[in-house]
Amino acid sequence: MGSPKAAKSMVKQRIWRHRLVAPFAAVLITAVVVFSGLFAQDPSATSEFTAVNAGNTLPVRDKSESTARGSPNKEDLATAAFEQELDVGNSEPNQAFQGTVPAAGERGTATAVPVQRERSSGGSEPEEKQSPPQDQEGEETSAKSGLVQYTTCTPRTGATVCDLSNQRYDICELCGDARAIGRSSTVMYVPQPLTSNGEEWNIPAQSRKSLPWIKKVTVKTLKASQQAPSCTSRHTMPAIVFALGGFTGNVWHDVSDVLVPLFLTARQFDQDVQLLVTDNRPWFIKKYSAILRRLTRHSVIDFDADDEVRCYPHVIVGLRSHRDLGIDPDSTPQKNYTMVDFRLFVREAYGLPAPGVDIPYRADKDEPEKKKPRMMLIERGKTRRLVNTPDVLLGLGWFGFEVVRADPRTHSDLEEFARLVDSCDAMMGVHGAGLTNMVFLRSGAALVHVVPYGVEFMADGFYGAPARDMGLRHVRYSVGPDESTLLEKYGRNHAVVRDPEAVRSGGWEKVGEVYMTEQDVVLNVTRFGPSLLKAIEFIV
Repeated sequence: MGSPKAAKSMVKQRIWRHRLVAPFAAVLITAVVVFSGLFAQDPSATSEFTAVNAGNTLPVRDKSESTARGSPNKEDLATAAFEQELDVGNSEPNQAFQGTVPAAGERGTATAVPVQRERSSGGSEPEEKQSPPQDQEGEETSAKSGLVQYTTCTPRTGATVCDLSNQRYDICELCGDARAIGRSSTVMYVPQPLTSNGEEWNIPAQSRKSLPWIKKVTVKTLKASQQAPSCTSRHTMPAIVFALGGFTGNVWHDVSDVLVPLFLTARQFDQDVQLLVTDNRPWFIKKYSAILRRLTRHSVIDFDADDEVRCYPHVIVGLRSHRDLGIDPDSTPQKNYTMVDFRLFVREAYGLPAPGVDIPYRADKDEPEKKKPRMMLIERGKTRRLVNTPDVLLGLGWFGFEVVRADPRTHSDLEEFARLVDSCDAMMGVHGAGLTNMVFLRSGAALVHVVPYGVEFMADGFYGAPARDMGLRHVRYSVGPDESTLLEKYGRNHAVVRDPEAVRSGGWEKVGEVYMTEQDVVLNVTRFGPSLLKAIEFIV
């Protein structure tokens, strides 16, 4: 491709030519994001942690009904082997995403979802968002004439409430009278009219129903001969019951298995929905608190520890999911959501600039003679590491990049890390979970995806297609055998090096053991150069 000096000169010419074409068309855009009411480190030390009203929730003491709680489910909690997944990434919980949120409180109810200023999607000054009112008028109305009629969903005559047909997930949608019974992990549906034969389902309440250790929720329809469990509280908003666990703790799985499906399932309710979490992981609630705040304005309930029988007009058990880290707009009839919508939703949750703001290189024209495209280099800790990082940094400098090195596991403040990613024009890293942080990039930014030897078959599905679906530019670089430490370990004539396809045919276990776990990368910077040129073309 020529000498690095010539390549650098060519890049500089392209950058300055871009600056001179339309100097008067450049507009200084400053996104002013006002953060107020952020989580305090100690919930008891700030008034921001006032308990959130559960949304027109009325205590009920119904003496005419008997409470039927049932016995707890006994699920097989067998330890999972990471080999069952195509991408383990950084298998330990990613410490980059440790925020602060209240832990589950008494009776299963989270202490609070903090009252906070609402961040506008347009990136302008946020308006003051008030704490959800106690709704005294609503209580008075309910006391006189019953609960306000809920009209978002209507019961389907003669139709089953659970759908088990999807290969990825099971889901139940209960419209009318649904009663969530804490501790027993049961939701009782009271159809009208009652029938003589009740039905029962055990639903893996997450988006990967094939995992045997995903916590299950029992859904039952009440028989005509049975008495409904007595409501201890009544609500006028819907609820979603879902499980954590599974492969959570790996950021790719956090987003692909829980956050995208939760967005698909909950976003339609415009924050007026209550989340009931089974198999709770307090670190997950803490880590993604900003996203959960944008999905619900109500308290999050630890369902397994809840002593209540909560009655709702609409309950969804399980999470909808289309594909790994992806959304099919044709399968979201309510809103036709896309992965662009999800990325913008996440950016909004963390107060990042509005969709119309360009990538930093094009948006910020201060001191143009000093301006360089900014590349975030995602570093890995144990597997698929860049062995020759100093050479890679030198090469990035040759091609005109300002480099920001980042190991997501070392960042304790997610909001701060999101702003750091947002400040970059491109992200680069070896195939792995850390690349999931591309969700914080702006539209038009570039993802430079270094694909280790032998795993090309999975690269596009895990990161390439999701990047493009999110409105990012994807640059894929496939590592050759001479750039893999497997060559030194096994020798050129070994099947691992000579015929990766044959190794792959032996099953995922061997692929995971060899190509995902034993391999590091020695990047040939000269061979890598055209990929960097392509990224720069996207940016400038």
